[in-house]
Amino acid sequence: MKHLLSIALALLLMLAAACGDSSCYDNGNALPLARFYRDGKKITLSNVTTRGIGAPNDSAYVKGKSLSETYLPLRASTTSTQWIIEMAVTNDDTMSDTLTFHYTTVPYFASAECGAMFAFNIDKVETTRNLIDSVELVQRKVTNLITESIKIHFQ
Repeated sequence: MKHLLSIALALLLMLAAACGDSSCYDNGNALPLARFYRDGKKITLSNVTTRGIGAPNDSAYVKGKSLSETYLPLRASTTSTQWIIEMAVTNDDTMSDTLTFHYTTVPYFASAECGAMFAFNIDKVETTRNLIDSVELVQRKVTNLITESIKIHFQ
C-alpha cells in the first residue's frame, strides 16, 4: 500500500509539472503601447495610419483607423526603430510625424514554457512636431506586460 501511494504521489507531481503556466502565450512579445493625449486627456484620432520605416515593403501596421492607442513594435536586432504616424486632416491632405526610438535590447529567460524573450530599455524618443507636441516615456522598460509605455501628446 505504501508503494502504491508513493507511485500515485509521483504521478501527481509529474502531472502538475506538465501543466505549465500559459501566461506567456497570452502576450509573448514586448510591445510598447502608446496612447494618444491632448491637453492631458486621452483622445481618439480619426484616419490614422502608422508605418514602420524600414519594415518589409514599408507596409502599414495600421491603415486609416480611428485610434486612441497603438502598439509600436521595436526591432530586437537594432538599437533604434522609426515609426511614421500619419493622419488625414482633410480629404486631400495628410500630415505626419516621425518617431525615433533609441533603446537597448535585453534578452532574458522567461520560463521553461516561454523560453527566451526580449525586453527593451528605451533611452530616448525623438519626434518631428507637425501633429505631435511631445512624447512622454511612462515606462522605459518594455516587457510583455500590457501596460502603457508611451504618451503621445498632440497639438
